[in-house]
Amino acid sequence: MKILAIRGRNLASLEGEFAIDFTVEPLLSAGIFAISGPTGAGKSTLLDAMCLALFSRTPRTDQAKENNVRLKDVNDDALLQGDPRFLLRRGTASGYAEVDFVALNGHRYRSQWYVGRARDKENGRLQNPKITLFNLDNETEEQGTRSDLQARIVELIGLTFEQFTRSVLLAQNDFSTFLKAEQGEKASLLEKLTGTEQYSIISRLIFTKNAEAKEAYDKVLSLMQGVEILSEEEEQTFRKRLSDVETVLSRLEKMKEEQQRLIDAVRSAEQQIVSKQSQQKEVADKYARSLELLTKARTEYNSEQEKLQQLEAYYKILQPELQYARKLDIQIETAEGLLSKAETRFKEAGQSKKEAEEKLNLLQNQEQQGLDEIEQLRKWREKYHNKEGVAMQLSTLLLHLDAAFSARQSIENFWQSILNNKQKLVQSGNQLAKLLATINTYQTSSQKLETELKQIESRLKTTDLLAIEEEIVSCRSKREHLLIEQAQFVTTGDIKALRDKLSEGIPCPVCGSMEHPYASHEVNERLLALTKGISDRTFRLQQLEKQLEIYTADQKKQTDLQQQQLQLHKLITESENARMDLQNQQKLVDKQIQHEEAQCAEQQEILNRSLAAADMLFGNDSWQSAWQQNPEVFRKTLIDFTNQWRGNEERLLQLERQQGVWKATRESHESFLSKLISQWKEFGMIFQNHRDDLKKHRDDRVRLLSGKSVDETEQEYNRQFEGLKENLQKLQTVQVEQSGIVEQYKGVTEQLLKDLAELSATLAERKSALEKWIVQYNESSDGISLEEALSQATKEKTEYSFRVRKQDENKKKIAGLQEDLNARAIVSERWAKLNELAGSSDGAKFRRIAQGYTLDILLDYANIQLRELTKRYRLERVPDTLALQVIDQDMCDEVRTVHSLSGGESFLVSLALALGLSSLSSNRMKVESLFIDEGFGSLDAETLCVAMDALESLRTQGRKIGVISHVQEMTERIPVQIRVNRAGNGRSFLEIV
Repeated sequence: MKILAIRGRNLASLEGEFAIDFTVEPLLSAGIFAISGPTGAGKSTLLDAMCLALFSRTPRTDQAKENNVRLKDVNDDALLQGDPRFLLRRGTASGYAEVDFVALNGHRYRSQWYVGRARDKENGRLQNPKITLFNLDNETEEQGTRSDLQARIVELIGLTFEQFTRSVLLAQNDFSTFLKAEQGEKASLLEKLTGTEQYSIISRLIFTKNAEAKEAYDKVLSLMQGVEILSEEEEQTFRKRLSDVETVLSRLEKMKEEQQRLIDAVRSAEQQIVSKQSQQKEVADKYARSLELLTKARTEYNSEQEKLQQLEAYYKILQPELQYARKLDIQIETAEGLLSKAETRFKEAGQSKKEAEEKLNLLQNQEQQGLDEIEQLRKWREKYHNKEGVAMQLSTLLLHLDAAFSARQSIENFWQSILNNKQKLVQSGNQLAKLLATINTYQTSSQKLETELKQIESRLKTTDLLAIEEEIVSCRSKREHLLIEQAQFVTTGDIKALRDKLSEGIPCPVCGSMEHPYASHEVNERLLALTKGISDRTFRLQQLEKQLEIYTADQKKQTDLQQQQLQLHKLITESENARMDLQNQQKLVDKQIQHEEAQCAEQQEILNRSLAAADMLFGNDSWQSAWQQNPEVFRKTLIDFTNQWRGNEERLLQLERQQGVWKATRESHESFLSKLISQWKEFGMIFQNHRDDLKKHRDDRVRLLSGKSVDETEQEYNRQFEGLKENLQKLQTVQVEQSGIVEQYKGVTEQLLKDLAELSATLAERKSALEKWIVQYNESSDGISLEEALSQATKEKTEYSFRVRKQDENKKKIAGLQEDLNARAIVSERWAKLNELAGSSDGAKFRRIAQGYTLDILLDYANIQLRELTKRYRLERVPDTLALQVIDQDMCDEVRTVHSLSGGESFLVSLALALGLSSLSSNRMKVESLFIDEGFGSLDAETLCVAMDALESLRTQGRKIGVISHVQEMTERIPVQIRVNRAGNGRSFLEIV
């Protein structure tokens, strides 16, 4: 995984766009580079931008422990203090962080984190951030939700946020905390930094599995203990009792079956008697009903015989009237046929006459419409006869008009372009004037700066800084000596009085000296001289310090003026380039105007020629006003007129040819119609005659048979005759059937009386046998009823059967539970052993083991790095703990606590730990970029040199290393630097040198 570029806009103090490209010089060939700048300028913001683009998180915002604390944004909106959107610079509407990187698959990707405010306004509400991922090699954008894209980035770089901040971005202070933390805190930090939290999960899972396995074993054991098993003697007793009771029960059941058979026989005889008696009653009822039906059938038969004789007599009297009615029916049928044929011929003749009249009217209308249309067409041609030439030469005329229209459009376009270009010339002229004024202003400012710089340089050259500093040191030294000497003269009042009493040749009462240098008037003179000397040195010192301040201010001002001068030179160069660009654009626009004016003149000549040719075809130029207003509509009007002229001409010729045909057809239909009218009148008279004859025959027929037809009358007679005969036959059949039924019921009644007598005798015999069996049973049963004996035997059998069956089931259940218990015992024993080794309810046991191993591996990596930094120390783990100790190899491997290390030594050990963890986190992949944030300020020059040598060795391992520091010695040693410079008002800008 390798970082190729970091970009962003409006993040914290970095206002506007900024970019760091590691694929171009000087960063391309630099194995190590420094990110330097004043405190708070925005050095760490560059690393925040990298983390935002990849993970939408930053180490600094993640350190906001009080997650429930909210801070105000614009419009009184409140956000959690750990929200990374707070990195958006105040007073800006949007910002982004962007990183180009090489993924594990070898492809180059670009990840961007973007945040903006509502309506793109500086005072709008902060919106949710957006993430985009772009494959630079394939030029395709990855699709998915924010979580999908975040997971995809982790997959591409092979590092989570926590792993990234341990292997790519190293914060030294975190590892100093880890180095000296307590064991509990160290375990928590180690778990977070190395990802050993999974061992806590495994430990708790082992503890849970062990408890579950033991619970399952105890449960099966409890089930086995709850199963009741009889002894072998008890089991044999119950089985023998069951056999005995089954024998008794079998004997009782046979006796019960015999008793039931006798009872069923008695009940069967009784039921048969009841059934026979019921049959006897039913047969008697049927016999009476059959006798009644027989009497009724004989009476109805005699009545129907009399009706048949009366019907035959009436039909004989009606025969003459039937013959005359049949004759009239034949005559009516014949007359109806003739009338129908006459009516059909009459209607057909009328329909033919009607159709011929309609056809004649249609022909007359068609002929008249043709004459009217011919008249209209002739009038239209007379109206537009002077435009016949236009219609005849339309194609030639359209060629000229199209050429004229094309030339006209070209002229309009050229003129519009010329006007636009002239406006551009005016605008560029205004811009050029403004630009020249700006250049003059810049040059004037540059000259002023040059003059001021020369003055400052002159002052700096005339000032001997070294002499001033040496004189200040000398002046301070002399002033201090004078002050000390003055202090020796300044004493209390008693000492001064004693001095005044000293006399030459008399020993001093204090020291015994015979010489008294401080007793004469020279002392006062010396004090005055000392006071004056101190005053002179103080005044001179103030003068020198003021000269030094002026020199320092001139140096700072010189630097500022040089920076301003560079900026002015850059602006003048840019303005000169812009001026040259504007002048070149003006020349191009002038050439384009000249070319377009020439083209416009050429098109005007084409337009004039085309219009002149069209005037010759039109015969005048009056048409041009309409054409000028709308050429396309005018062209369409000409085409429509020509099409209409030609269409009318063709239609007129067609109508004149068709007129003769229509006239001949009309005269032929008039002759045919007169014949049809004569034929229709003749058929009408025939139809009327046949209708009168039919009316006369029908009147005569209505008076016969009450208007009924002969067939209907004969059918009515035959229907009545056959009905009476059928009734007679049915009544005869009923008499025969009922006579047989009556005789049958007589025989059945006699048989039933005989059967009842036999059944009564059988019932008496069966009752006697049942009473005999009951007497015999009572004699042998000791007064216990058969039902009670059976119930007692069944109850005993059920009880013994249940006990025996339960015993068999419990044996099988015990056998199955024993197998399950053995299997669960093996599982429980395994989990118990594993729980003893690594299981715990809080996950601490296995976590401590894993953390110990992980810490040992980490210390191996750290000691490799520590040997590069210093040969003196080696890190070790305090046995059976997570505490760390230092082996001082220069002191015969003396064991020292990490709290005894100095600030510089702590930094070296912490840096070794940081680099060791980076190696531990990235040992499964190649991490080619490494960023170290701060921590070098506590090192002396020698130790700093060692740290730099160690970082140089990392560069030889193929890593590009970025060091964030404000230590001047370190930044001076690293030639390639990304400087974060302040620009005032909380703004900073980047400079790569």
